Amino acid sequence: MDIKILGHRGYKAKFPENTILSFVKALENGADGIEFDARLTKDGVVIIHHDDFFKDKDGKEYKIIELNFDELRKINPSIPRLQEVLEELPKETYYNLEIKEKQASVGSYEIIKNLGLLKNTLFSSFDVDAIKIIRDLDKEVKIGLLVDYESLKNIDKIHEDINLYSLNLYIDKIIEFGVDYSSKFIGNWKSHGLKIFLWTANNIEHLKMLEGHYDGVITDEVEEIVEFLR
Repeated sequence: MDIKILGHRGYKAKFPENTILSFVKALENGADGIEFDARLTKDGVVIIHHDDFFKDKDGKEYKIIELNFDELRKINPSIPRLQEVLEELPKETYYNLEIKEKQASVGSYEIIKNLGLLKNTLFSSFDVDAIKIIRDLDKEVKIGLLVDYESLKNIDKIHEDINLYSLNLYIDKIIEFGVDYSSKFIGNWKSHGLKIFLWTANNIEHLKMLEGHYDGVITDEVEEIVEFLR
């Protein structure tokens, strides 16, 4: 079975998350691709950053949406633009781009389309509106739902409306619910053609317990998980 191994924000266990260095190291150590996070600056630049704010060296917080990109870069030079990341990494890289806010949906899609990378990109989000915007732009592109309590109750309806490619599930919660209990739901979703991506998959024993129930893993521990799954 071909299981996609994606570095969570790059190779998060060993390198600064959501940086080009971290992404490169994930690929160098055997990952098929990366999971990373898209946000929008005040002047409409799509950047890669998890939180909606960042802190400078003195601990002062800045809201990303309130800063132009040039202002942001002066404070934090390590934050990359989505365009920079895609141009730096190999063309065959598999991307799971998490859209952190719906304002970043259109810009993210257009950048990836313009670079010819739609076929190896999975757009995902907790925000159903964010992924619906992308589906309205493109009926074929891969869309993933990051499942939380609210969306869990409505997966069938969301799938009907958006035509999901995958469900991205929090592995710790699956283990907490119990493998036997969770596998029934996962099996049902897979029978409807949905792929299952697990995050953040750092525990090999958990992956053994769920063997056969997932199509991709998102991990901080790239080398360890690559060795196990390969």
